[in-house]
Amino acid sequence: MTWAAYRMAASVRIPRLAVALREGSWRPDPLRDNPFPTYTGKQLVSVIPIVEDRLVHRAMRNAVEPILEARVFAPWVSGYRPGRNRLTALRQAMAYIDAGLSWVADVDVARVSDGSNAVEVTGWLAEYVYDGTFLNRFRTALSGLPSPLIPGTGLAPLLINLRLSPADRLLSDLRVVRFVDNYCAFAASRREAEKAMRRIQRSLKTVGLAANASKSRIRSTACVEDLFLIAG
Repeated sequence: MTWAAYRMAASVRIPRLAVALREGSWRPDPLRDNPFPTYTGKQLVSVIPIVEDRLVHRAMRNAVEPILEARVFAPWVSGYRPGRNRLTALRQAMAYIDAGLSWVADVDVARVSDGSNAVEVTGWLAEYVYDGTFLNRFRTALSGLPSPLIPGTGLAPLLINLRLSPADRLLSDLRVVRFVDNYCAFAASRREAEKAMRRIQRSLKTVGLAANASKSRIRSTACVEDLFLIAG
């Protein structure tokens, strides 16, 4: 169904959807696989939910995002957040470089979308959202996805930041900037940068993740524009 067709019947469909969500009878529909190649040549796995399920995903994100923004996400985290994008991350990085912290521990997280399921992800959210009915519907929505963090749903970007937030808390004393799944810690010397890299790697282990060895490195005299690039 197209968005146009859904809008034409919205006066009937949306009240019916609201009743199903309230009663707990709503179930997500099958997904359409939509893999596509990125400009780096990598095949990105993606899915497309039906129109009505996308409405549910967006409504859920609208409900929890203000809570996570206020209570969970660090000010040095950008990407998939209101008003915080790559430019925000670059401005924060530039401030550190201008302060003479030209050594950078550049850590890319490997396979940040893997290894999670609907129950686990709902558990992450349950640390901050206490409405059992909402959490039950949230788990139902995630159970319809092949992996809760897979691209193609309005929930996926938010959940990447939620997943990394426990690791972020362990790094609050570092001079660090994260854009999506890429950490950059700024230091005055190689030794300090290497120490920061080990800190980031240890923090990732606490959430079952690891650094991507082929993309993570210590940079000296880093150019800010080279940071936070795909395959950069």
